[in-house]
Amino acid sequence: MVNWVRYKNGEHHHFKVQKLMPFIILILLCLISVVMTNEGNCAQVTLAWDKNTEPTIAGYKIYYGTGSRSYTWFIDVGNVTSYTISGLADGSTYYFAATAYDKSKKESKYSAEVIFNSCTYNISPATAKFGASGGTGTIRVSTQTNCSWTANSGASWISITSGSKVTGNGNVTYSVTKNSKTSPRTASFTVARSIFTVNQDGENVANDNSNAENVKNYKVTVIKKKVNRGSGSVTSYDRKINCGEVCSSSFRENSSFNLYATPDKGSTFVGWAPASLGCEGTGPCRVSVDKAKRVKAIFAGDYELKAVTISKDGGKGRITSSPWSLDCRDDNSGTCEATYRYNRDVTLSAYPSWGSIFLGWKPATVCPGTDKCVVTMDRKRTIKAVFAKRTEN
Repeated sequence: MVNWVRYKNGEHHHFKVQKLMPFIILILLCLISVVMTNEGNCAQVTLAWDKNTEPTIAGYKIYYGTGSRSYTWFIDVGNVTSYTISGLADGSTYYFAATAYDKSKKESKYSAEVIFNSCTYNISPATAKFGASGGTGTIRVSTQTNCSWTANSGASWISITSGSKVTGNGNVTYSVTKNSKTSPRTASFTVARSIFTVNQDGENVANDNSNAENVKNYKVTVIKKKVNRGSGSVTSYDRKINCGEVCSSSFRENSSFNLYATPDKGSTFVGWAPASLGCEGTGPCRVSVDKAKRVKAIFAGDYELKAVTISKDGGKGRITSSPWSLDCRDDNSGTCEATYRYNRDVTLSAYPSWGSIFLGWKPATVCPGTDKCVVTMDRKRTIKAVFAKRTEN
């Protein structure tokens, strides 16, 4: 018998295992956190184990599947003590175990089982700004189909009105009460494992008592630019602009307010224009009303990525993607087309079949060499993998 220690999430668990039984530690290659919409950011794991001391050990096999102790796939990784498996489906739970085998191909029993869940979450927007009068807002949550999440306010002046418990993509709507104090206030609450922050202005007593007849008003207009049929909505905190339907309104001179852009399903909010407006990135746009203004919000639709396997002299192979969507087989069966968010980086991996080798990607200008191919989805793309039959020397 041999003793080992399993380390996971800061906990220590002691196990006793039979000889020839490798020890597995699951190491996540990225944090499971909400970053972008619709897709997960990390669908691969690295497995590591202690090397067996027996001199006859020839290698190890990793078994995995979507059911406990029910393994659909295995990989003979050879005589190494760590291995990275990519191409896993986002939003799924996987179970891993390993075996050791000796030079006579005698194989050990399964090791202790390791579990990995690949749910990822993205909220948009991540912050909101309200005037003293309060108002309502919407947060879009994007995740995989089977991933559940909750939204909890915790602030007495912010109420969740819908979307407190959802599975898959969904929206959270909330309301903010009037702030009758002159000082501003801030609160943060959890939405789908992410932090959403609300900032609210204090009530300006001096402005309430001013002579409205002496105040100028300027028109602010929102224009939505659509790239690849992208779509979405733009709202102001007071809902005077809700574009959608109302894309312009008048605001008092020397006032300021925030605009919020929310992409529709299948679209991404790219940013604001013009640059002279001073709104950077994809967060709220703070508009200072010193004259009539036109604000452009740019939305881009998802782009299609097509994978194609090419056989040279009978070579065969497979292409998978991370984030998981593509699993294109040697006869171009399986899933060879998928759509991805605008500007999303997609990593393609090529796996030659037994008796074949991978020659490289086409076009080589996008993916040179035979390593993994990273494609930026700023347009519709087709990537080809060329496999050839291995020739014996």
